[in-house]
Order: sequence, then C-alpha cells, then structure tokens
Amino acid sequence: MEVSEHIKIIKATASAPSNIAIVKYWGKKGVQEPVNPSISFTLSKSVTNTTISYQPSEDKLDIRFLFEGKSKDSFVPKLQQLTSRISAFLPFLEKGQLIIESSNTFPHSSGIASSASSMAAISKALFDVQIQLSPECLRDNKDQLISEMARLGSGSACRSTQKGWVLWGQSAEIASASDKFGIGINQQVHGNFMSLQDTILVIRKGAKSVSSTVGHQLMDNHPYREGRIHQANKNIKKLLQALNSGDFAMFAEVCEEEALSLHGLMMSSSPAYTLLAPESLRAIKRIKKFRDHHHLPLTFTIDAGPNIHLIYPKAQSKIIVPFIEEHLKPLCENEEVIYDEISIK
Repeated sequence: MEVSEHIKIIKATASAPSNIAIVKYWGKKGVQEPVNPSISFTLSKSVTNTTISYQPSEDKLDIRFLFEGKSKDSFVPKLQQLTSRISAFLPFLEKGQLIIESSNTFPHSSGIASSASSMAAISKALFDVQIQLSPECLRDNKDQLISEMARLGSGSACRSTQKGWVLWGQSAEIASASDKFGIGINQQVHGNFMSLQDTILVIRKGAKSVSSTVGHQLMDNHPYREGRIHQANKNIKKLLQALNSGDFAMFAEVCEEEALSLHGLMMSSSPAYTLLAPESLRAIKRIKKFRDHHHLPLTFTIDAGPNIHLIYPKAQSKIIVPFIEEHLKPLCENEEVIYDEISIK
C-alpha cells in the first residue's frame, strides 16, 4: 500500500480465498440476507488477488474494472451497487476515481465461488483505502465490518473474508450468528476437519447458463421454499455435531444431501433449469462406487455449477489421488483438476 502526496493516488492490495459451502445458502430476503444459515470452509489455492488505485476528486465516483489485465465493463454495475451500499461505512466512495484490478488463480464463473472471493478481496482493499484516508476511523469490529461489506456485494463473500470454517445466517445453534456477516467457528471444529483436501473436478469452464443471482430469485416463490429452510436448519445442527465430534460419515451425509438438494431445487424451479452436466453424474457414480469398494472417508459437494468438489482427509491422498487421475480426470474439460485444501492460516 502507498500514498502519493503529489498525484494523490492511494493504493491498496488484498487477497481472499474462494469458499465451498457444505450447508448451502439458497434464497434471499431484504438486502443480501439469507433465508437460511450456511456453513463453509475457505480454500488455500483458489484465491482472488486485487489491487485498488483511488484518486480523490470532487467528481462523482467513477469505476474502472480490469480482470486479469483486461477491461471488464460488465462487472462495473455490480461494483457500483457495492460501492453505493457500503458508502455509509466508507465515505470516500461517494467521489473520486477508482481503478480495481483483479485476477484469479482458478476459473471464474464456473461455480467455484469466484464472486465470493472477488467481493471479499475488493472489500478488504476498499477498507484499507479508507483507513489510509482516515486513520482515525479504525474500528474494533474490523473483521465483522469487512464481512458485512462483502455480503452486500455477493452474499457468500461474507464467508471468504476469514480463514477456515465460517457460519453465516441466524441459527438457533449459535447465539452470535448473524444474517449480516459471517462468524468463524474453527474453535468448534474437530482436528479431523482441519486438514481436509478439496479436489475440484472442472467438468465445465465458463459462465453458467443461469446465474446464482437468478437462482436465488427463483426461490422467492418456489413450492419447496419452506421445506428447504427447514432442511437447511436441520442440516446446520447435524453438521455442527459432525464437525465437533469428528464424525466423517455424518459429515458426508450432510455434504451430499445438501449438494443434490441444491440442484433438485434448480430443477423444480419455475422455470426449471439444470447446471449439472452428464459428466457430473458419471463422476458421482464413480466416486460412490470407489468409496464403497474401499470403505474410504470420501465425499463430494457441488455448488451452483457442474463442477464437483471431492472432500477427503489428507491422510487418504495416496489412494484417492491415483483414482482421481485415472477415473475422474478424463471427465473434466481439458482434463483440468484443481488440487486444493482447507485454508486455516
């Protein structure tokens, strides 16, 4: 970070990881608040890196966005919405020129929570700019505020502003849980779940046929809306029990029920749609067959896209990785597989 007195350009850099939800957030209320709580963990290698340059002026805020070195005007309306929503927290966003440069270490718009890591990194960097402009505005609740700002850009982004296991959304299980920001729950998680591997099968790259924003909107009048809210709260309780006790079998049960329920909600929306590819289903079948044959602690989840996250303890890598390379990698576009793991530091 640096401040130039001569040209009045303030710079800040930040990075934030993608996260993978085990209990899914699907459906909104109010301004970017969830209709049900969710729990995720952040990844180590799937990261968004962001640099922000801000030049104060008396003109209305002007935003330029570059993704991986190229202008991406289609993302500017989302950034305008974010800056408008968080200007009450960061007053400098009312005027001036803002240049935001971002890059990912993983494919974007493919259901690997690129909007979450992007908005989290941007929120961190914007907060840094405000601190440079007004050091006196340092707040005791910095982490909470950054999480809340990130949520206003992309709901799940509030789970990418801190490392490890994060709960977002009011829950009867944890009194401090909130719809406005994510809270870390690493202290409640058994060691068995602090070294998980997340191997991402990139079944399809590129933008999804139906965005997550539209998917959330379709939950407003979904026939299974209330049932889904009940299911999610039930699974939050069950997942917290599994995380606390180290019970992988219970963890896997929640993992897969949530993944398949998410896509079931999509297929029963009006209009109905599916984001799964034929190769996604073939991969699931192979995963289950391999797991049952070898009696391994191996499970999977899927976000809003066709790509599959294989989750397993690091200790099982020697037997699981060869299986991935031989039987699952050929199902992926350009045989792309991302070997990632939980990020807790």
